[in-house]
Amino acid sequence: MTSRLLPYFFMLAVGPAAAQNPDLAPVPPGAVQLAQAAPGADSYVESRFRPAQAGAGQFYVVGRYRDPANWYGAGLAFAAGGKRMQVEIVRMQDGALTRLKQFGREAAGDGRLYAVRLEMAGATLSVYLNGEKITSVADQALPQAGAAGVMASGVAFEASAPATGDAALKPARIALARAPQRLRLQAGEAPVRLQVSALRPDDSARLPFAARSGDAALLRVDADDGNLALTPLAPGATTLTLASPQDPNAFSVVEVVVEAPPQAAPRALGGGIAQALRGATAPEPGERGVPYDTPLRLRFDQPPVLGTGGAIRVLRKRDNALADTIRVADEYDVLGYEGQPYRRAVRRQPIAIEGRNAIIHLHSARLQPGEEYYVTVDNGVFNGAMGGRTFGGVAREDGWSFRTRSAVPQRAAITVDDDGAADFRTVQGALNHVMQQPQGAHPVTIDIRDGRYQELLYLRGRNAVTLRGQSRDGVVIDAINSDGINPGSGAAQAEDAPAIGGGRALFLVEDADLLTLDTLTLRNSALRASPTGGQAEALFFSSEGRLAVKNASLYSEQDTVQVKGYAWFYRSLIAGNVDYVWGNNHAALFEDSELRTVGDSGNPNGGGYLLQARTVGARDKGFVFLNSRLTRGPGPAGNSVPDGVTWLARSAGYETAWDHVAFINCKMDAHIAPSGWAGKGVGRQPAPNPAQGTAVAGWREYGSMDMDGKPLDLSARRHVRLLTAQEAAAQFGSRAAIFADYGGGSGWNPAP
Repeated sequence: MTSRLLPYFFMLAVGPAAAQNPDLAPVPPGAVQLAQAAPGADSYVESRFRPAQAGAGQFYVVGRYRDPANWYGAGLAFAAGGKRMQVEIVRMQDGALTRLKQFGREAAGDGRLYAVRLEMAGATLSVYLNGEKITSVADQALPQAGAAGVMASGVAFEASAPATGDAALKPARIALARAPQRLRLQAGEAPVRLQVSALRPDDSARLPFAARSGDAALLRVDADDGNLALTPLAPGATTLTLASPQDPNAFSVVEVVVEAPPQAAPRALGGGIAQALRGATAPEPGERGVPYDTPLRLRFDQPPVLGTGGAIRVLRKRDNALADTIRVADEYDVLGYEGQPYRRAVRRQPIAIEGRNAIIHLHSARLQPGEEYYVTVDNGVFNGAMGGRTFGGVAREDGWSFRTRSAVPQRAAITVDDDGAADFRTVQGALNHVMQQPQGAHPVTIDIRDGRYQELLYLRGRNAVTLRGQSRDGVVIDAINSDGINPGSGAAQAEDAPAIGGGRALFLVEDADLLTLDTLTLRNSALRASPTGGQAEALFFSSEGRLAVKNASLYSEQDTVQVKGYAWFYRSLIAGNVDYVWGNNHAALFEDSELRTVGDSGNPNGGGYLLQARTVGARDKGFVFLNSRLTRGPGPAGNSVPDGVTWLARSAGYETAWDHVAFINCKMDAHIAPSGWAGKGVGRQPAPNPAQGTAVAGWREYGSMDMDGKPLDLSARRHVRLLTAQEAAAQFGSRAAIFADYGGGSGWNPAP
């Protein structure tokens, strides 16, 4: 996407509009202000700003500025009407603006301040919003030198003077700990207690902060030793501002929606909803031996409609202690077991409507073994009918209660089933159980019965775990997650970590060795055409250990599989369309597998790229595809992939990462471009590292065939080494040869 946007040089002057914020000054549309000194090549530029008038407009901090027609920028683009904004990284080159990355966000529309930072480290450009890293992109189109500043277009803004520094110095961050920047509460509830993360750039000490309610009549805020107590007083929308008195660029604004208390629905005589609940809930009223990770289910007469407010609560029966609250919107979760040092914090949608059924997923590890609980549902959470009556919620007296089973003992095999007899109802519940065992404990298998499991997953700190499905297509672990929902690849967070950082993958694995995924399906259902973006791993194996994926299917559109360490995919399907295999790995073997390029929901005629290697070592094997098939199929929008539009690989363009990719004896359908590899000379793609493949490095190919097994004409291939039979056998003759460097040379030879 390109457009014309030529700013002129403008010296910032302080005017009346900035009187209440003396360090802010007006930036008229079309204006750019440069910092007094040009920063180094690896640097950042940041500023605080806000729109000074309504309307569509953009504000960017700019770096590597050579002239008005050539610079990089990061900032916000506001839509007319003030309802939406885009977080953007842009490149202005020869007067044409290209949006390198953009993510839609809901705009507050209340004239609030934003702090934006553009970080430039080599070819990597990153954007931070209020201290939170939103996304990164690699681009080498412009020289790594130039001035820094701020610029505006469309409407006028107010901004602080641009600040610059070394890219290694990260911004201070003040935010709610492991929580999003939007909360939903209900008037009359007990105070909600949250921890605040206030970290200096080097994490050496806590940063002092102040907390303030935007409307004390709606929300009372009490702060004590790094924690907040938020008391919702009356319905309405307000804000919670967290700010540092030491660093004006360290602040965050939390949106708070206080809902009205639920209205009690009329109760029919003769039992009413209590009678209807029997046979229409899971767990059943009065059920015993319920797995303590159970979702809640309600079955209506017809498909219900999810309301816009209210909550579902689970309370412990013996003392009415609140165990969990699930709201219809603005929800998040912290995956892992209670007390785990590092857990995965993610935004999520916990309530799903499937036909007549409503499925409510509780927060991770909220219920305890051997306890009795009861459930209440506010009037208005669901609009529908049950047992011939209008559904008006569930009260305690309606009797939806259940008792959880005793604790599952530690043993070598445990079971998961979404509706039958089993140890656990969710895969994450089983993972929480095995993560509580020590890293060196005996191998454990999680047997998963056929069913659809709508959940994000997290495993950390436990070796020799096998997830084994009853059948490949019958066990489907499915969720929607993406870079616009949970930005970045993600990592676990300590208890005092800021905001949400669990990343866009369906399944995140850290600090684990010998993980096996066998006979199951992982599906990240995010769409590239969605406003929340298409970067959405089904699996991110973020570990230096070993991974085996056998007889499995992994689906997404973009970035389907990201791996570090050592990985073996055997007789498995990986489907996607843009960089759907990638990672900073040592060795990954895809053997007797299918790499299926599917139609792009965001680009109907696009073909994408199979992979982008960022292998960490010059001697590492990288990504190896052996005796596999490169196929194509319809995407989620139904469109297919045309002939000759798909590339085997493209490079990230990093000097510190290696493009080690080899296709050995693989069948390739006609969607693969004749020249195969998207190196320098293909659009704006950079040259791979190394620029030309050799027998032991870079892009390599041997024995490529069409789908009928006939040799392909490879005369148009570029940047690739066409291996001899002897070279291919020497490098890739066995699994043991490919994984020979594991463990400092001790090796790994996985078996089916």
